[in-house]
Amino acid sequence: MPGHRLPLYNRQNPAVRCLNFLCAVLLTLVLVGGIILFVLWLSLRPHRPKFYLNDFSIPAANRQSGLANLPVRFTVGEHNPNQKIGIYYEAIFGSVYYGDQIIASGPVMYPFFQPPKGDTALQGELTASGPVPTDAAWPRFSGELSSGSVGLRLVLNSTVRFKVKVWDTREHHMKVNCELKLRGDGTLQRDYKNSECNLYI
Repeated sequence: MPGHRLPLYNRQNPAVRCLNFLCAVLLTLVLVGGIILFVLWLSLRPHRPKFYLNDFSIPAANRQSGLANLPVRFTVGEHNPNQKIGIYYEAIFGSVYYGDQIIASGPVMYPFFQPPKGDTALQGELTASGPVPTDAAWPRFSGELSSGSVGLRLVLNSTVRFKVKVWDTREHHMKVNCELKLRGDGTLQRDYKNSECNLYI
């Protein structure tokens, strides 16, 4: 009985083999290119700056006539953690809150550029508008101040852009929120000195 010859499925046309080779090379290039782009993205991805409340004081805050017209002084440290990315800051505006009441506000810092790994001390001096004895919040404020612990909130607002090599990102609104407590003499409590502020972009 004559044997049956099996078809040769493994014998491919040279054109098909060439096409398969080109597809393999193309897929390899795409994979390598993707890995390179991913590594570049990781190295150039902007990291948000960090802010620390270095100091805060309202001299003579315990006077009987209230805080009106007293200086509100503070220093906030800004740090750019990026190794290759700079940060452009527009003018920085500050506000100090007691609860929901704004007790001081005004400009803090002119526009500036923060280079990679740079640090800047944001030193502000605002003028307090209250609380004063005629305010509804005065009894609670004066009571907390007399007990040696009154809570305030410093808020900084600005617009930032990240400089990545030769191009800049779009503008982002930035809000820095620093929670703090003062002693009865208007100086910053030790636990809040150099504390990190919350950042919202």
